[in-house]
Amino acid sequence: MAESRPGPSRTVEKTWQQTKSEQTRENILASAIDCFYELGYASTTTDNISKKAGVSRGAMLHHFPTRFDLINAAVQFLSHRWLSRFIEVETRVNQGAEHTRVGEGIDGYWDLLNTPDWVVFHELKVAARTDRELEAALVPALKEFNKGLTEMARQLFPDLVLSEAYERGNLLTTYLLEGMAAAKLVRDAYVPEKRVIGWLKRELVRSYQDVLNTVKRPTDE
Repeated sequence: MAESRPGPSRTVEKTWQQTKSEQTRENILASAIDCFYELGYASTTTDNISKKAGVSRGAMLHHFPTRFDLINAAVQFLSHRWLSRFIEVETRVNQGAEHTRVGEGIDGYWDLLNTPDWVVFHELKVAARTDRELEAALVPALKEFNKGLTEMARQLFPDLVLSEAYERGNLLTTYLLEGMAAAKLVRDAYVPEKRVIGWLKRELVRSYQDVLNTVKRPTDE
């Protein structure tokens, strides 16, 4: 009998299986985020997620044997996706800019805070106050997310980082806009967003005068 040698088809099949598995896993996690947004975190069940993803319960258990595994992975998936979108938006806003476009950057960040992803992120933070399993997944994810956001902001805004007002401006922007976005989650809530955002833009431009129009951003390659 001739010696059996592994052919290239086996390698292709393995790669295909791995790709399919990764796609299924990502589909389940994206469906979990969709369910959290549409139904609320507390009302979402694994059955809701499996139906949304179009997979069997067995497939769910294969990728996420326990509820904590699913929650932990969903939190990681959401934080990575939100950070990626932040980078994408702010990079696009400042493409080719000689100095950071503060006003446009604020508009881009505000738009992100009015997306389903941020709504879910906020709801998970609130729910984690009394849900210890969620807290165990969310706390380390938030630390990693905040670290990544800080590092990327320094790369995205290299001129603003040099300002004496950078940390203050960053904190003001984050807590003012996120607080306002949270207030908007209540139906018919009065949120004077145009007035507040207009004031924030003027305040930041004033605060960053020590670097704006004097320190140039690196040239885009």
